[in-house]
Amino acid sequence: MNKIKKNKLWLTVVGFGIIIVIILSLILLNQNKAKPESEAASFQSSVKASSSSQKNQDEENQKKYTKEAAKMKGHVFSEYISSWTKEDFRKWAQEYSSLSENDKHKAETNFGTSTKFANDSLDTRTLGETAKNVLANDFKVIGYYDTVKDFNKEHPAINPDDIKK
Repeated sequence: MNKIKKNKLWLTVVGFGIIIVIILSLILLNQNKAKPESEAASFQSSVKASSSSQKNQDEENQKKYTKEAAKMKGHVFSEYISSWTKEDFRKWAQEYSSLSENDKHKAETNFGTSTKFANDSLDTRTLGETAKNVLANDFKVIGYYDTVKDFNKEHPAINPDDIKK
């Protein structure tokens, strides 16, 4: 009877020992998987998948924006929908150029948009520079496009619906 008790006790200790060794082995294996070296391949494949997905989404958006831009009417000036044509800009530039220096400082216009542009505003481009570029027939510099479609060709990643009206 005493021998059976000793064997049960011995088997219990050995059983607990084996369970503890298995648990420690699993913990060690889990820690090895969590090392940065082992995560690098997984991270790289995740980045590639995300990049590919983003590229596909960007391409789909550009196709959608191109269709929307083709339907929209009007001209674009400095990311605003404008009712002015190039001829309207030329007429304004000639009138602005004929103003006295004092009047040029007070001048303001809306360029056919919903926003006023003036020499005293926070706009980085002055009216004088705009007039000079218009008279030089350099409409790209001032950000003027004949159609929303032309604007979209230059800026395919911008949603035409985001152009301020």
